Order: sequence, then C-alpha cells, then structure tokens
Amino acid sequence: MTLSAVCASDVRFAPSRFTGKERDSESGNDYFGARYYGSSMGRFMSPDPSGLLAQKPQDPQSWNLYAYARNNPLINIDPTGLDCIFANNAGNGVESIDHNSNAGECGSKDVGGTWVAGYVDESWAQFNNTSGMFEAAGVDGGQVNFAEFQAGAQTDNSGNCTGGDCGGYGFASASADSLTGQLRGNSVGGGLDGLLTFMTGRDRAVNDFWKAVAGPLNGKDNWAGPNGMGVPQGAGDWRAAVHDYNFSTNGPIKIGMYFNPTLSPATSKALIQSNMQLMKTGGFQGAKEKMVFGPINAFQWYANSWK
Repeated sequence: MTLSAVCASDVRFAPSRFTGKERDSESGNDYFGARYYGSSMGRFMSPDPSGLLAQKPQDPQSWNLYAYARNNPLINIDPTGLDCIFANNAGNGVESIDHNSNAGECGSKDVGGTWVAGYVDESWAQFNNTSGMFEAAGVDGGQVNFAEFQAGAQTDNSGNCTGGDCGGYGFASASADSLTGQLRGNSVGGGLDGLLTFMTGRDRAVNDFWKAVAGPLNGKDNWAGPNGMGVPQGAGDWRAAVHDYNFSTNGPIKIGMYFNPTLSPATSKALIQSNMQLMKTGGFQGAKEKMVFGPINAFQWYANSWK
C-alpha cells in the first residue's frame, strides 16, 4: 500500500513501542509499514490493504478491516499485513502463505519464501505443471500484482527478482478497477477473486496462430488468444486475460459458438460486450482484433434482433 510522502522534518518518532514499532510523537500512531496503528484506540487507522478480498463468511473476525491481528494480539502478530509464499519441498506446489511478513524477512536465507506485494489469497498462488513455474497474484490497495517464478526466487517490493532462482521470472501490475470494469455477464459475480483464481490456475498456453491473429507484432503476449498463462506483457494482454475469463463463465463460450445464432440472449450479450472491451486495445493489435471480433459482434447483434 502506498503511503503519502511527508517531509522528514515534520515527523518525530519516539523509541519503539507496541510490538517494536516506532511511534509518531505528534499523532501518537505507530508506523507498521503498510499503515498506521492508533495506540489509543487499539485499531489501525486505515483498512486492510487487501480490501474486501480476504473475507470468509464462516470467519466473522475476517470482516473487521481495522483490527490488529484478528483482535487477538496475545497469540498473533502483524508485522506488515502482507504476504510471503512458500513452496513445498519438491518445489512443485504451494506449501503455505504467510500473511504476516515483509520483503526482507520473506527472502532471507533462513526463511526462503517468495514475496508478492499485497494480499495473496490461497487460491491465487498455484504451481503450473505446463510451465514448471509458480503463478501468483496479489492485491495491494488498488493495484493487482502478478508474478511468475521458480521456487525460492527472492524478490523486493518493486517486483524485481534479487536472488535465488530468477530463471524465467516475470512480474506485471494493473489497476484493479480497470480489470473489474471489464468483467461481463456471469463474471461480474466472481469479481476480482474469480479472475485471479482463473488466471493463476490456467495451464494451457496460447498457440502461435492466435498470437499472430490477436497479438501485437512481436507475438510475445501470453494471453492474446484462447487459453493463455503467464505474466501479461501489456495492456492488450491484460484485456485478453479478462476476455478469456468472461468466455469461461458465460456458457462457457467456445470458438465454434462465435457465429452460432442459437445462443441465449444473455450469453450473446456477454460475448458482444466482452469483445468490445477487447477491441479497445490500441495500435496494430487493436486493429487486428477489430477485424476478427467486429464481424462476430455484428453477426450476434443481427441474430439477436430476430429473437
């Protein structure tokens, strides 16, 4: 979570106080890195950076975004409220996610985890058997971070691989509001949670044909076409990932359905709207997508006009 910059001369920190954190002598708040803790009130001064993504209906305490350590400080601690991912001993699965870590601690030799800034739900960190890599997503305030890495890769707050096995490492970010704004039809109910679970769990790569048809000139995008996995390479790649998710939840929509006049009005509407979002991609890639999906939308609109 990004904090507003302040002049160093305007902040006076007293010696370490609650859980070893420094206290601002003017406000009386303790600095935890991601946010401030109000020592006089026993609560954080801003909500959890994860927002309404870490909440579980069966766990009422998880809905309190201002509580320190689930209101049980005798047992739990909360150094920063952010996440460290641990691979299993075989390096082919996620063993656990520490939701109370920081970049320095996570990547240390004694700990050996991989840091992804923001809240990482257990369903957003998965091992991809096709690529032999881990794929994980985190939500840090209004930003979605997506990383692909080998077991033991050491990273920093900026998403750089700084040590361990950095082979094939990739990282990208996008606006959470921008991604959720592209969801259509049944995908809206799944929200950002469903999209990130879908993206990190995808295990079939885009083939060269679809990269040529729907991707940019360099053909490097990982999501420019059906299937898709790995780190999105640009705005068009993020749009293609959401497009895939929309298609997977509505019908699901398959390639052969594009010119099917018997689709339900709801499925056809989701197909048209999702295609329109994809066609907003600029440049040569956007021009190619308009050539492919423009006629599809025209056909579906015409077919529905008779229903």
